[in-house]
Amino acid sequence: MDELRGRTVLITGASSGVGLAAASAFARAGCDVAVLARGEEGLAEAARRVRAHARRALVVPADVTDRAAVQEAVDRVEAEWGRLDVLVVNAAATIYGPFATVDPDDFDRVLAATFTGAVNTVRAALPALERSAGTIVATGSLMSKVPLPTFSSYAAAKHALRGFLGSLRIELRAQRSPVTVSMLHPGSIDTPVWEQTASSVGTLPRRPPEGYTADTIAAGLVGLAVSPHAEITVGAEAQAIEVLFHYARPLGDLVLTAIHHYYSSGGRPMGSRSALVHSVGRGIVDNGLLGRRSLTLPVRAATWPLRRALALR
Repeated sequence: MDELRGRTVLITGASSGVGLAAASAFARAGCDVAVLARGEEGLAEAARRVRAHARRALVVPADVTDRAAVQEAVDRVEAEWGRLDVLVVNAAATIYGPFATVDPDDFDRVLAATFTGAVNTVRAALPALERSAGTIVATGSLMSKVPLPTFSSYAAAKHALRGFLGSLRIELRAQRSPVTVSMLHPGSIDTPVWEQTASSVGTLPRRPPEGYTADTIAAGLVGLAVSPHAEITVGAEAQAIEVLFHYARPLGDLVLTAIHHYYSSGGRPMGSRSALVHSVGRGIVDNGLLGRRSLTLPVRAATWPLRRALALR
């Protein structure tokens, strides 16, 4: 990824999971990486991984729901490094449980961390990205396109994020802005969220048997920073669910109902920490699921520059 060498990147939600994997991936591609999250323990690990690739790391602890703190973080990146080239919007929060059992404040907190926090970050970073002709790359979700039973607040936040970033992308294009906006929509990922999610019912959801590795999703984010695309869905399974929901709705609803029953059959006791209140990023990438890589994503990514060139003609 020589195209990214020497670029500066800011990643939110960088203390665990996809954000932590992305810090390594962008550093491997030759970028200097600023890592943002609430948890300093996880951020220290992210910075260590960046420096292991002989790149500069900048730790900027902040809560994305704090608009002033996010602005200060962006300002610090520009002040210390002179520019910001890539913004990776990745921070999110979850709470598990049927909607009727979720406390209204907890529901709102998920929206604030996952959607409003992303808006805060984009608002703060956009002037810097305009100056550098930079790019916004966001970790979306299959759940920005289809429902997610027992995680209704997260699905609502991801739907809102997709609507916001899609609208912003068109606005920037109409204004002939140099800033590009891309979203990567993965299905199930092997990250610590399955153990760290808050719960309204006192138990954790049943974990999926497998999921894409966080490194796979991180590689996709790097690919989109090189060759921006409006939206990319990762995974044949995710794409199949998307097609069923949109084009074979009765069957799609049956599949999603089965997912509801699957998650609800977990029964594992919830830990004492809540990701909605405390920082839980501890510098861990995965959760011990059967992590798998995408067989098709590298092939698809290889065609992105050509497809983008043809689209711009």
